[in-house]
Amino acid sequence: MSNDKDTQLEVLSSHYSETFALLKTAVEKRDRLFLYTLLVIFALLLYMTAPTVMSDWLNSFVSSQAGSNSNGTNVTLIDTSFIGAILLLGLLSLSHTYFQTVLHVERQYDYVYQLEGLLSINYDNKAFIREGVHYQTNKRKFAGWTKSIFWYLFPFLFLIFNIGWLWFLFTISKASISYMVVDCLISLSIFISLGLYFWALIKKK
Repeated sequence: MSNDKDTQLEVLSSHYSETFALLKTAVEKRDRLFLYTLLVIFALLLYMTAPTVMSDWLNSFVSSQAGSNSNGTNVTLIDTSFIGAILLLGLLSLSHTYFQTVLHVERQYDYVYQLEGLLSINYDNKAFIREGVHYQTNKRKFAGWTKSIFWYLFPFLFLIFNIGWLWFLFTISKASISYMVVDCLISLSIFISLGLYFWALIKKK
């Protein structure tokens, strides 16, 4: 019977180690996506400040690589609104994956804590407790603040940014109807992802 229990503990311990390694990888992915999303937002803010600057720079770069026309002027190859649409599409892809990863990390944390509970019982709660007991004792102040950033502050600012983007699109951008339709559809997709993300967080609470 003892051998069976030792085997179960060995399997459980191995599964815990593997799960924790996967969780660490997911956390690193979440942090990278967070950074990439911020970089795309920064690029969009620059674009909103001076839409034609980025387009002129890209067209100048492409022309310098391909060669300018006979009279020495650069041809407009990349439309300004096209750049905005591509950046917004990138934001949709990154943010959607980011939201998925945050939710996955939270589910994995819950599962890891369950495994820790099963393992620590066999060691008088002196092993496999990691930070769990310490968090409970100190009310997880810093962890709570970190969670607030990922769960609430960033999504709220992200929502404000996307509202600002729509305002820019209809008031300053002077984009054609086709680009407006495309940007609106992308923005709608972002709002849906953000809404589902909030809904998942509310259900988790």
